[in-house]
Amino acid sequence: MIKKLYSTAFLALALMSVMPAQAQQSTPPPPGPAPKIELGKYENFTLKNGLKVYVVENHKQPVVSMSLVLDRDPILEGNKAGYVQAAGQMMRTGTTKRTKDQFDEQVDFIGANLGFSSTGFNASSLKKHLPVLTDLTTDALLNPKFTQEELDKIKKQMKASLAQSKDNPDAIASRTRNLVLYGKDHPYGEVMTEETVDNITLQDIQNYYDTYYKPNIGYLAVVGDVTPKEMKKLLKKSLAKWEKGNVKEQKFDLPKTPDQTQVVIVDRPSAVQSSLILTNPADLKPGAEDAVAASLMNNILGGGMDSRLFQNLRETHGYTYGAYSSINNDEILGRFNASANVRNAVTDSAVVEFMNELTKIRNERVSDEELRDAKAYIMGSFGRGLENPATVAVYAINTARYGLPEDYYANYLKKVEAVTADDIQRVAQKYINPDKMYILAVGNASEISDKLKKFDKDDNQIAYYNTVGEKVDRKAMGVPAGLTAEKVIADYINAIGGKANIEKLKDVSITSNASIQGMTLVFKQQQKGNDKFAVQVLMNNNPMQRMIINGDKGKMEAPMQGVNKQLTADELKTQKLEANLFPALQYDKLGIKTKLAGVEDVNGTEAYAVEVTQPNGQKATHYFAKDSGLRLKEVNNLETPQGVITQTKTYSNYKEVNGVKFPYVVETVVGPQTVKAEVQNIEVNKNLSDDIFKM
Repeated sequence: MIKKLYSTAFLALALMSVMPAQAQQSTPPPPGPAPKIELGKYENFTLKNGLKVYVVENHKQPVVSMSLVLDRDPILEGNKAGYVQAAGQMMRTGTTKRTKDQFDEQVDFIGANLGFSSTGFNASSLKKHLPVLTDLTTDALLNPKFTQEELDKIKKQMKASLAQSKDNPDAIASRTRNLVLYGKDHPYGEVMTEETVDNITLQDIQNYYDTYYKPNIGYLAVVGDVTPKEMKKLLKKSLAKWEKGNVKEQKFDLPKTPDQTQVVIVDRPSAVQSSLILTNPADLKPGAEDAVAASLMNNILGGGMDSRLFQNLRETHGYTYGAYSSINNDEILGRFNASANVRNAVTDSAVVEFMNELTKIRNERVSDEELRDAKAYIMGSFGRGLENPATVAVYAINTARYGLPEDYYANYLKKVEAVTADDIQRVAQKYINPDKMYILAVGNASEISDKLKKFDKDDNQIAYYNTVGEKVDRKAMGVPAGLTAEKVIADYINAIGGKANIEKLKDVSITSNASIQGMTLVFKQQQKGNDKFAVQVLMNNNPMQRMIINGDKGKMEAPMQGVNKQLTADELKTQKLEANLFPALQYDKLGIKTKLAGVEDVNGTEAYAVEVTQPNGQKATHYFAKDSGLRLKEVNNLETPQGVITQTKTYSNYKEVNGVKFPYVVETVVGPQTVKAEVQNIEVNKNLSDDIFKM
């Protein structure tokens, strides 16, 4: 729970409430005036190359940190979306003087931290190592060496991250929100894909560095056990060769608020809940006159567990684990955002309650208690922030970057104290537009679209997008008349070789290799008939996990975790389905129900989504390509105490073995973890010994 911090005066009033009645006052005395804050001392100077430096002394610990911010405009990356991110990562992959390994070794040797991004760096070390840290930082800053080998590694990492986010409903929702708010031709709205990452070249990285890594657009904060005089002398020498350059300003048309509220749906037939976002543009600049009042307003509306949205949607109605809002300021264009993950069945009811709260804070004054608590929280957060000397440097840089009044932060508490209930209502009316916003839902369209039509003001014309941000015609992606789940599955069986060929496989052994967190794993999967299964995971030839199923018995072992358990009846049914290489042939025998849920884009291929339900109610969705009939993907939604966790498997690179096609690449994503297993060998009809499956 987010705790509110109250002033000493307020706590004193609370104590007075237990005193005898005659000693109490009928109304609490008005609070004293908010103090002017002494931010702490800092000194700033500008080097000849235009770099602006801010030094904050703090001699309590022998540590120094440096942080560089390059103040450039956003960049439209087009068909190479992602190259800016890649350029930032490439800044830390070796220099003309040191290989990456040499560089890393020297950073580790002095116990330093040094990381780069596309807009600067962060570095810290003990004071005694400052000269070495500065030398390393300067080397990376002025002499980066960009190699194809390192770029290929980074591109691989970026694509792995994209793979993880493809089936993450919150990531899909955020990506789609930015697209509809700003448009694909705006830096804030364009979408990075595997294709755009593939388009990134080494020259793109070099061009970015040559264009934007210029000192005259830089702000360097130095905090710690150092004096301004020391830093000026050190930086003058180390950065003398960093030359200024002309960095052109980029201007973009401001996206407009929608004329009327529009519903946007990203269809995920496998989803058991909807990721909801209600959003509209908010023209709120950093340090704007309304910024403080807007922050207080959002704190009351959806800033934490005590906020109106949280109390309404979670505590009162039980629709969600949490509901929140935010209002972001930005030099170009900010946004208002309210969000929650809710069950499919209550998606429309949740939107009703969101709209009720958004309308209420616009139409009614907040209570004195709510405003008082919000002020106490904001003041407490501001005060705690000042305990960190780095905050002083950030405030000094913000004052210069955004052209704020010199006393903006010194008078911040006075600005908070001056906000009234009328101000809260005014900024709510200005920056929250329930009649002109996007209601975005990532979920099962067949279950939620009819429920959400009533919120769309454009003649119930809901806009549909796929998971990679492309607008789609839902009618064109509809299911052909007369097509059933049974027909889709029959086509799949025929596509992989047909029932007759599959039944000729009396036993199958598959060996696959995978890498996870730098460790090489070996997966061994063996199947004999439809009742005997053995699955092993090995690392360095040592078993990490092992599952054996033999008829109506099964057990799971994990020696490293001390696990050795017999499978329950329900677990056995689930694991049989999971281990079977051709489960579709067993659906009738196992009591599996199927339903054709719709059509979805799977990595650029249209696929039929078939909902598969086990007798115990557990559901999964399988995706079969429209054109080839092959299974492309499987999604399982697992209920946990922390909410729903999605497990996704994708199948590719099908190859024929004895007349039957097997996927030679299986990629499994669970949360932030991705495991890509590549088949090394498949053997069939080797008359596997029954001893393999002994319990």
